[in-house]
Amino acid sequence: MEDIFNFLSEISKNFPDIIVKKYNRIDTGWMNQIIVVNDELVFRFPRTASAIKKLAMELKLLSVLKQSPVNLPEYKFIHMEYPFFAGYKIIKGDTVENARSLSVNVLNDFIAVLNYMGTFKIDSLKGTLLPLHNASSWIRYEKSLMSSFQASLEENTGTEYFNEIFSLLDIAMSDLNDCDISLIHGDLSRGNVILNRKHSRINGIIDWSDASYGDLALDIAAIIDGFPLRYLPYILQNFSNNFSTRALKRILFYRLVSPLYRAYFLQQTGDEYEAEALCKEILNDRNSPKIKEKIKNKTDNYGLISH
Repeated sequence: MEDIFNFLSEISKNFPDIIVKKYNRIDTGWMNQIIVVNDELVFRFPRTASAIKKLAMELKLLSVLKQSPVNLPEYKFIHMEYPFFAGYKIIKGDTVENARSLSVNVLNDFIAVLNYMGTFKIDSLKGTLLPLHNASSWIRYEKSLMSSFQASLEENTGTEYFNEIFSLLDIAMSDLNDCDISLIHGDLSRGNVILNRKHSRINGIIDWSDASYGDLALDIAAIIDGFPLRYLPYILQNFSNNFSTRALKRILFYRLVSPLYRAYFLQQTGDEYEAEALCKEILNDRNSPKIKEKIKNKTDNYGLISH
């Protein structure tokens, strides 16, 4: 508990107008310590030098995203010296992880955000410190990511599992084009999307530290992660046939490997038992064979997508 009082001390010392009456620590993030003050302000304290760089990048990016169709964090409290930290007024609502379904209005909000991000060309983002990919470098990035997962998790999954993952990655990325690359959030996980209390609209999207100029299909996959694939055609119909047909197998691939991110996080943060248990769930997932088969068949028949 000692470090939380250090964090609170830094907040009070550097922003004396903030009177801390209550606080809550959210210790689920890998990159940042999160402190919520008075149920009103969210402060992020980076854990590592890499996390400091990511938060600095997020601050630059958010200064560009001024016309977003949904609320984004507005950092009003920024301390640029050691310890580097920043805070914003909390975006009220409930996270998508607590929603049982995705309403049409929520899907439309997601589509509006994706279309908005698609308006940013790579040259307009060069001052933001974002990773800026083309198709070739994105594929190298994905292969490097899967290699990291393999090195950390292969003891739990077995070699054969990752051999198949790399084979599926080659198939999924086989016709990725530079035109598929755009500004993406990079981690539209269910905890980073805030809905209103009726779960009928998106109030805001937080944590842009993994944003990049990357594969649009990754954000689309994240939107429906944990939900039935039947939502996918509604989203894809808002994009060109050319993109949707080629993106489908990448979306399915990202969905397939999504649990690996959590398993890797658990392994890297010392929760080896939990990581092992999650790997067993991954191996025994009854939906995985169907998804793998659709990737291999390169199907563009959205009617086949169902649970």
